[in-house]
Amino acid sequence: MNRYYNFFLIAVVAGLLLVAGCLQEQTSPITPAPTPLTGHAAMQQALWDVTGSVQSALYELDLTVSDAADALGTRGLSGPAADAVLAKAAASHPAVMNVITYGPDGTVLAAEPGDAKVLVGQDLIGYAIVQKAVTERVPLMSELLALAGGGDGVVIAHPVFSMDKEFAGVISMAFSPDALVRPVAETAVSGTPYSFMAAQPGGRVLYDADPEEVGRKTFNETLYAEFPEILDLARHYAANRTGYDTCSFHRTGSGEVVSKETFWDTVELHGTEWRVLVIGET
Repeated sequence: MNRYYNFFLIAVVAGLLLVAGCLQEQTSPITPAPTPLTGHAAMQQALWDVTGSVQSALYELDLTVSDAADALGTRGLSGPAADAVLAKAAASHPAVMNVITYGPDGTVLAAEPGDAKVLVGQDLIGYAIVQKAVTERVPLMSELLALAGGGDGVVIAHPVFSMDKEFAGVISMAFSPDALVRPVAETAVSGTPYSFMAAQPGGRVLYDADPEEVGRKTFNETLYAEFPEILDLARHYAANRTGYDTCSFHRTGSGEVVSKETFWDTVELHGTEWRVLVIGET
C-alpha cells in the first residue's frame, strides 16, 4: 500500500512540474521586433553601411594588388607568368579597368586584360602618380585621372621588389570609382527616399545617382555656380571628414529645385580620401 501511495505522490509531483514547465514556456516574453529607424537616424545608418562597404572594397582591391606585387617579385614583370598574375588581378572585381606593370623608367612592360595590351611599350613617366610610384616606392592611390588607355579612373600602385630586395618596378591597377560605389549605394537606398554621392575633397564627383554628375568638378562647373549653397557644401566637406549640411539643388532626375540635407563620412586608402554623402530631400 505504501509503495503504491509513494508512486502516486511521485506521479502527481512530476505532473505538476510538467504543467509548470509548460506554463512557463507559454508565458515567456516574446522579444519585440526592433523599431525601424527614421529621419536622421536612418540616414546615418545608411551612410555607415555604405562607407563600411566601400572601405572594405578599397581594402580588397589593395590586397589584390599587394598579393600580385609579391607574386611578380618572383615571376618578373613581363612574360606569360606575369600575364597570368595580372589577368587574375584584373578579374578580381567588376570595377577594375586594367592592371599593368612598368619599370623604373615608367615604360609599360605588361598589361591585362587583352584590350589593355596596347599600353605595352608606352612611356607613362609623365603621369604624376607614375613619377611618385617609382620615386617613393610605397603603395599609393591616386585621385581620379584620365587614363592612358582611355576613360577616367583611380589608380592603386604598389612597388615590386625582386627576391634579392631590389626595386624592379611597379604594378598598377586602374578602376572606376563609379562602378565600385554604384552597386553598394543602389542596394542601400532601395526602398528609401535617400540617394548617395561620393566625391574627392577637392569637389570632383566620383559617384552620383545621376550619371550625368559623375566626373564634374564642383568648383569649375557653371551649373553649380547657380547654386551657391552647393559650393558652400563642397567647401564644408572638403575641410571636414564628417559633417552635416543643407542646400538647394535639382531633384534627382528632375529639373525641379528642392531643399536637401546631407550627412557625410570619409573612406581612404594610402592617404587619399573620398567623401561619401547620403542625401535626403526635405
